[in-house]
Formats: sequence, C-alpha cells, structure tokens
Amino acid sequence: MHSTLLSTPVSAEVARALTRIGAVRTTTGQPFVYTSGWASPVYIDTRLLMSDVALRTRVMDLAAEAVAGLVARKGINAIVGAESSGIAFGAWLAERLGLPLLYLRKKPMGWGSAARLEGRLPEGARLLFIDDVTTDARSKIAAAAALRQDTTHVADVLVIVDYALYPDTHRHLVEHGLDLHALTNWHDLLAALRAAGLLDSAEDQTLTRFTADPVAWSVANGGVGA
Repeated sequence: MHSTLLSTPVSAEVARALTRIGAVRTTTGQPFVYTSGWASPVYIDTRLLMSDVALRTRVMDLAAEAVAGLVARKGINAIVGAESSGIAFGAWLAERLGLPLLYLRKKPMGWGSAARLEGRLPEGARLLFIDDVTTDARSKIAAAAALRQDTTHVADVLVIVDYALYPDTHRHLVEHGLDLHALTNWHDLLAALRAAGLLDSAEDQTLTRFTADPVAWSVANGGVGA
C-alpha cells in the first residue's frame, strides 16, 4: 500500500491544465493555511476545472483511462466522492466507468452507520474514494475509516493532486492499508508554472524553499509541524 502517480505523461498534462486555468495560486506574503494545519505558499483550487468544459472533459477522460485497469483488477464496483469537490469529479468518473456513485459527508447527518454516506452501496461493495487534493493523506485515511464502518472494502483513493512532499505519508498509508493514486503532483505543477513563465524571482525562491522542506516552511510561517 502506497502513493503512486498514475502516469508521468498524464501528470504533466494535468499540471499544464491546472496552470492554464489559474488553479495554482502562490503567495510570498500571508501564507495559505490548509484545513490540515499546514502553512503553505501555494493553494491549488481544482474546482476551477468544473467550469472549464473542455479541460474538465479532457482531465476526466484521462482519469478514467488511467484507473480503468485498477478498477478491473481490484473488482471496484462503486465510486465514492468526498464532500464537496469529490462529488463532481466522482460523478464524472463514475459515468465514464459505468459505476454507481455515492458521496461521503464531512459530518454525520442523522443516525446509524449510513449517517455520512449518501447513496446505495452495491452488494459486496469495493470502493474507490475520490477527492481533489491531498497533502499528508490524513483526511483520506479518516475517510477510509468512516467507509469501513459500513463493512465496505476500500483500499484505493484517487486524487487530482497529491503534493507528494510531506513526511510519513507513505508510512501512514501502509499502516492503514491504502493505495493513494494521483493524476498529478506538486513537482509537475511547479515545473508547469516555471515553463509558463508565471513566477517572478521572489515567488520562485519561496516555492523552492517550500519544496525543499515543507515542514520547516510551515513551522516558520505559523503552521503545524510534522
């Protein structure tokens, strides 16, 4: 169980697409603070893809092609999207793969084991959980734990962007029996920003320091540490 990039060519193309629509925001001033507590000079808004029909279609076609083999090999029979961004991406992927769609609420609504899960699980459910971005994978691990309470099998998580920077992510995934699959990662996004000439000198230096040690950067800028 580990974190994988689905395809190097796919990663480069998705990174270019996100860069083209302005989904990668950077700052040399007040840092972004993620819900996980990490402080960062970059914020990736994959939701902008939802409004660009051509790029959205292309990225979701790439996603479907990339995971088709995984779905067949592991007998995955349903897609579960994370509230909220994962719902739209999950729906487009489920449509392409001909699979049922469900979504996982952030907080329970109602009572019982299905208080967070909306939709109907198939018999012998084997799930692919979908979200937009991950930093250290902790929220994806928590989501898998919630899904497993419904006696479902979930061993695979798909994200559009995995930062692939934060320490111990691989170990945590292994400990919780999860494979994390990503369409692209921060390294390819940074390369796309540079290739497009979208960074000035100060921005490039800030992102270089962040990439070299995101934990130290976070702590120095008021965020959590490892």
